[in-house]
Amino acid sequence: MIDEARPALKRATEHLLDLQTDDGSFEGEVVWCAMLPAQYVLLHHVVGRQLSSVRRRRVLRYFQQSRLPDGLWGLHDHGPANLFVTALVYVAARLLGAAPTDPLIEPARRFLQKENVLTIPSWGKFWLALLNLYSWRGVNPLLPELWLLPRRIPLHPSNWYCHTRLIYMSMAALYGLKFQAPVTPVIREIRQELFPDGFDDADFAGHRNRLRDADLYAKPSRWLNVAYGLARLADRFHSRRLRARCTAMIIRRIRWELQSSDHTSISPVSGLLNIAVLWVHDPQDPDGLQALARLDGWIWEDDEAGLRVAGARSGSWDTGFALQALSTAATLDGVAGAAQRAAEYLRAQQIRVSFEGYRDAYRIDPRGGWCFAGGWHGWPVTDCSAEAVLGLLATGREAVDSTALSEAVGFMLRGQNKDGGFGTYERQKSVVGLEWLNPAEMFGDSMTDFSHVECTASCLEALSACRKHYPGVIDAAETAAMARADEWLRDAQRSDGAWRGFWGVNFIYGTYFGIRGVVASGAGLDDPAVRSACQWLLDRQRDDGGWGEHYSGCWTGRYVAHDTSQVIQSAWALLALLGAGHQDWAAIDRGIRFLVDAQQDDGSWPRQDMAGVFFRTALLEYVLYRQYFPLHALGLYEQRRAGS
Repeated sequence: MIDEARPALKRATEHLLDLQTDDGSFEGEVVWCAMLPAQYVLLHHVVGRQLSSVRRRRVLRYFQQSRLPDGLWGLHDHGPANLFVTALVYVAARLLGAAPTDPLIEPARRFLQKENVLTIPSWGKFWLALLNLYSWRGVNPLLPELWLLPRRIPLHPSNWYCHTRLIYMSMAALYGLKFQAPVTPVIREIRQELFPDGFDDADFAGHRNRLRDADLYAKPSRWLNVAYGLARLADRFHSRRLRARCTAMIIRRIRWELQSSDHTSISPVSGLLNIAVLWVHDPQDPDGLQALARLDGWIWEDDEAGLRVAGARSGSWDTGFALQALSTAATLDGVAGAAQRAAEYLRAQQIRVSFEGYRDAYRIDPRGGWCFAGGWHGWPVTDCSAEAVLGLLATGREAVDSTALSEAVGFMLRGQNKDGGFGTYERQKSVVGLEWLNPAEMFGDSMTDFSHVECTASCLEALSACRKHYPGVIDAAETAAMARADEWLRDAQRSDGAWRGFWGVNFIYGTYFGIRGVVASGAGLDDPAVRSACQWLLDRQRDDGGWGEHYSGCWTGRYVAHDTSQVIQSAWALLALLGAGHQDWAAIDRGIRFLVDAQQDDGSWPRQDMAGVFFRTALLEYVLYRQYFPLHALGLYEQRRAGS
C-alpha cells in the first residue's frame, strides 16, 4: 500500500477546490488550435469591425505561443504543419498589422508559396473566398437547395451529424450569395503574397479538387466527386427565385439556432459562419449583432498566453466529473460545502422545458438534458447528462429530485440508437452510412451521430445509479433499454479486450468507459468482458507504473504506445481497475505510486500531451482532466484500501 496516497489526495483536493468558480462550477479551458482565433479575426474583417488594440496584441501573442517548432501551425500542438491552419493564421496576422517579413509569419509565407495555396483543403478555399483571396470558381458548390430535398432521402442534411449539418448550412447560404469582402489595399498585398505568380492568373477552377495530401484524413471519395460534379451542373442552371427562397429558409433556421443557444450557436466553428450569414443579409440584424457580442463567451485570454477561442465550454461536464472525484474525498476539509455549491450549480443547468420548434430544426426534445457547457447553450448531450446525474447522486440523494431524474432518463433514452448504443446530441437518423459523403477532408467519422462507447457506458452507469437510488424512475421499458445498451457495449469490445474511444486518446479512454458500463450493468471480475479488459490494461502498464498511449492511434485505429507515461491516461486505467474491483494490488500500487511521484508541490499535475480528441484528428486539451481524474483515482484507491 502507498502511504503517501492520502497526503497526495489531500493536496489534490485542496488544489481543485481552489479552482472552483464563484457560481459553484468547475470549468477548465478546452484548448484546440489557432484555427478559431484566426477565423475570429477573419470574421471581424468581413463584417468591418476592428478589434481593440489589446485583443489584436493578444491574438498575435497566441499565434506566437501556438507555433510549431518549424514556425508554422497545425491542427494541434503535436502534429505536423497544416496548410489550412497556417494559411488562415498568416492572413489573420497580416490583417492585424503584421508585415510579411515579420519573424512571426515569414516562415509561413515561404511555406505557403512552396506548398501552393491552391491545394488548401475545402474549408480553407471557402474562408479565403469570403475574404476575396480565392475565387468561388475554385470552391465546390454548397447548394442551399439541398435543404429543400424530401427528408426521407438519406442525403438530406437533417440526417447529418449536428455539427456538420450546422456548419454546412451556413456555408451553403454564403456560397449561394457568392459573397466576397471588398478588395482593400491589404487584401491586394496578401493576394500577391499567397499567389506570387499573380492572383488573376491562378487556376482556381483547375484546383477545385486538388488538395494537399498531408492535410487530409479522409480523401474525397469517388462518389463525393460525382456528387460535386452534379452540384456544379445544378449550380450553373439554378433558379434565382428558388435559391432566394432556400437562402431565406436557411436564415430562419440560423435565427432559431441562435435564439435557442443564447446566441452562441452549437460551437464557434458554426457560430462565426452564422454571424457572417446574417451580416451579409443585413449588417444591422439584431440576432447577428447579439451573436457577435456573445462571441466573448468562447474566449479565454490573458497577456501571457494570448487570446484563445475555445472549441467548447465545459462547465457542466467538468463539474459532473469534479463532483464524482470529490465524493471520494468527502471527509476532507472544505469538500462538503464545495460539493453543495457545485450541486446547486449543476441542478440549475438542467434544461427543464422543451424548445418550441425543435422538430423543425431536426432536433430531439432537449428537456431533461445537460449540455457540455451549461443550460444556456441549449444543446444537451447524452453522456454530459449522465455524468451530471452521477455527479449529483455522488453528492447525496438530496442533491436531485425524482422528477429531475425522470426527465434526465427520458432525455438520455431519446439518444439511444436502434442498435442499443447511445449517440451524443441525437440518435442516428440514417440507416445508410454517409461517411462517403464527408466533405471535410481533415476530419473523419463526422457525418452521422452513431453509437459511442463513452456515451453508452456513461448512460448505462447513470441509469443504473438512478435505479439504485430512485427505483421509481426506471420501469420495464428503461430496464429493457439498459439490457440493449449492455449488449451493444459487449459487441463493441475488441477481441483483445479493449474498446476504442472516440472522444479521448484512445483505447485506454474507451476501455475505461467500457469497463464502467459493463460493471454498472452488474458484471463482476469473473465476467469475461471485464476480465479481458482489465488484463488488456495490465498488459500495457509501463515500468514506472503509469500508462501512456500515443495520439496517433486515433487515426490509425490501433493502439500505439507512448514513450512516456501520461498522468491522465494512468488515472483512467486506475479508475477502471479499481472500479472493477481488481485484486492485483501490486499493479495498482505501482500506478498510484506513479501518480504520487508525478504530483507537483501545489497538488496539481503537469501538462502533458492532449488527451481529448474529436473526429479522429483534432486533439484537445481539457485543462481540468489532469486534476480531477488523478484525484478520483487516489480517492477511490483510499476507499478500496480502507475497505480491505
